[in-house]
Amino acid sequence: MKTALIRRQKALVLYTIAALAWSWSALATAQTYPSKPIKLVVPFAAGGTADLAARVVGEAMGQKLAQPLVIDNKPGAGGTLGTGLAAAEAADGYTIALGSVSTHATSVSLYKNLRYDPRRDFAPIGMIAEVPSVLVVSAKLGVNSIAELVARAKAQPDSLNFGSIGNGTSQHLGGELFKLVTGTRITHVPYKQNAQLVGDLLVGQIHMIIDNLPNVRQQIQQGTLKALAVTTQARSPSLPDVPTMAELGFSDFSISSWVALYAPTGTPADRVARLSQELQAALGTPAVRDRLGGAGMNVRALDAEQLRGFMNTEIARWSRVVEVSGARID
Repeated sequence: MKTALIRRQKALVLYTIAALAWSWSALATAQTYPSKPIKLVVPFAAGGTADLAARVVGEAMGQKLAQPLVIDNKPGAGGTLGTGLAAAEAADGYTIALGSVSTHATSVSLYKNLRYDPRRDFAPIGMIAEVPSVLVVSAKLGVNSIAELVARAKAQPDSLNFGSIGNGTSQHLGGELFKLVTGTRITHVPYKQNAQLVGDLLVGQIHMIIDNLPNVRQQIQQGTLKALAVTTQARSPSLPDVPTMAELGFSDFSISSWVALYAPTGTPADRVARLSQELQAALGTPAVRDRLGGAGMNVRALDAEQLRGFMNTEIARWSRVVEVSGARID
């Protein structure tokens, strides 16, 4: 009996030592993350607004993490190609992805055979910023307000048109949302290139577009395009005199090309939390805010749970617009 007691005591001591060793090992692992560079998959081409956002916050986060965030551009299929590749990466905290309204919201209803589900396959880290969109018309149209535009569209159904760079793009869906909330009939005209689209708008060949502000800011400043409203909830610092659609009575009209960071689902919670913490710290620095603001972006530092709720709302809202418009991408 005494021998059995001694054995149990030895077993308890060994178990305790093993448990402490595991705890110390887990703690050491958490404290040493990251121990190597982190790959940041950007599902868009280098040089664009989304790519710039990734590089600016990636540089700042890398300094805090003492490991670089290495940008890996994987463009294609409206951002869904690279996003699908990122979803399949090891969930170890050493691969994260830049997500956007097109990859993590509109894609859910636009693509029939999407390779991933943003809600199932990604863990939110946090939002970076949003790029305001602006509704602009040709100066040749002779329309000076949203009220005048809506009045003309209702008085002459199907006489006005709006342009986009293709079916299912943010410009297309923005135009469809405008029709939905204003009860107007305006014809969609798709283009292949943004330069041709803006060129035709300037000469009055098409009448309006809803585009990212950086794409048309120069023409607005020159007076060749007239900005009637911005489509975010708050006015843009770049166009302080231009009202929001919400101010004009269209509270359901909100469009922005937001960008955020995600990790593959299954990434250890402590690593996601660390990345979220360093993202928030980066977005709080004047240098980062100035660089993003200078590129036409409004910093919007949503944390992981806030981003999750925002993304789910965006998925539901754009699904309704896609259903009404009939837009699909196979």
